[in-house]
Amino acid sequence: MKKQFAVTLTAAFLLAGAGLPAAAQDETITVEGVIFLDRNGNEAYDAGETVRANGVGVWVKNLDSNEKAIEVRTDANGRYRAVLPKGPRYLVINQDKVDFELPWGARPTDKDMTLDFPLWGRFVEGFSFVDANGDGVKQADEKATTGEIKASGKTGSGAQVEVAATPAADGSFRFELPVGDYTVTAPDLAKQELALAKPLGANDIDWLTGQAKVGGDRNKRIDVRYFAPKADVAAEELTISPAKDTYTVGDQIDVHVKLTNKGDVPGKLSFILFGPDGNILSHSDNVTGANRDYETVAKVLPGQSVVVDLKLELTAAETTEIWPIARPWVDGHKDVDRKNQGVQLKKTIKIVEKTTTTPTTPTSETTAPATTTTTQAVAKAGNKTGLASTGASPLGFLALGAVLVAAGVSAFFVARRRRS
Repeated sequence: MKKQFAVTLTAAFLLAGAGLPAAAQDETITVEGVIFLDRNGNEAYDAGETVRANGVGVWVKNLDSNEKAIEVRTDANGRYRAVLPKGPRYLVINQDKVDFELPWGARPTDKDMTLDFPLWGRFVEGFSFVDANGDGVKQADEKATTGEIKASGKTGSGAQVEVAATPAADGSFRFELPVGDYTVTAPDLAKQELALAKPLGANDIDWLTGQAKVGGDRNKRIDVRYFAPKADVAAEELTISPAKDTYTVGDQIDVHVKLTNKGDVPGKLSFILFGPDGNILSHSDNVTGANRDYETVAKVLPGQSVVVDLKLELTAAETTEIWPIARPWVDGHKDVDRKNQGVQLKKTIKIVEKTTTTPTTPTSETTAPATTTTTQAVAKAGNKTGLASTGASPLGFLALGAVLVAAGVSAFFVARRRRS
């Protein structure tokens, strides 16, 4: 009888002890869940989707008092857990709503609830590989690249984002980004003798800039395809104007050089101008550089040409050659044809010093013919009258005498009138 009483009493204590936690639990509610990047957009947490771990979380607002009740953060698995006093109604709010799009941003509750928060951002994925057959599709036997692909930009809240991804063994890569404006940049693999392939569709990265913009689409496909290029830059024309047999020191000449991208990879073309001593006065806007070493401002597509204009002032007398030499590479890729760099365009020009002329000073001999003519005329007049040649003509004296006689006669008649 005593033994049975002891067992009954022990059971009663155990039941009472078990009832205490149950009573405590009745006084609280628990809200918990996972915050994740909803890549497929189904609003459910699926295996393989990335969680927002270590720091991102939710805060809970007491709707009765309109005050913040608690703020909690996620753990390493992207999970949060909030234990709240039972009674008031609460609003559970996700804190990532600034930089992510959400199907919903908050949910009310007054009881236990499991609430997962899916986040929609900018999901970028694709393949980076050597497209050996040029079909734009990654085959199993095509080599994946190893260079880092970068994404940079700003989130909707203005936060700067700089991330990088190394392609997996199959060439795949992925970026999971907050909402914002981003640029994806491909690595330069010239040292591996690889260049970006010509785009075959909207998913391919631009082979000129090596970049692609991530727009407003939630999911963006970007493929980074490479190939083994055959670079070939050729100097094809050299024209000098004005065209002359001989130039003079101080002359200005216009030099026109035509460069052509004859390879299969786009890039900047560069050259050096060899030739006579002179000063480069100007060059066309499509190149940069100095000291006769120039590079095109923009990349030149395969099959396209660019004409560079230079103005040169000649400074030394000489007979010499002038020619351009195209540098044998295109954006770090070696030239496969070294026979068309520009030596075949050499022109020989002759430059001479300026000639100086001294003006002739007038002398007394320039008036001699007039003096001689006068002398001859006077001698001729003297011979006609039989008078000695004195250098004076008698006709002048005869005329003067006649004038004096006429004046005397006129004075005589005027005097007689007064007397009468």
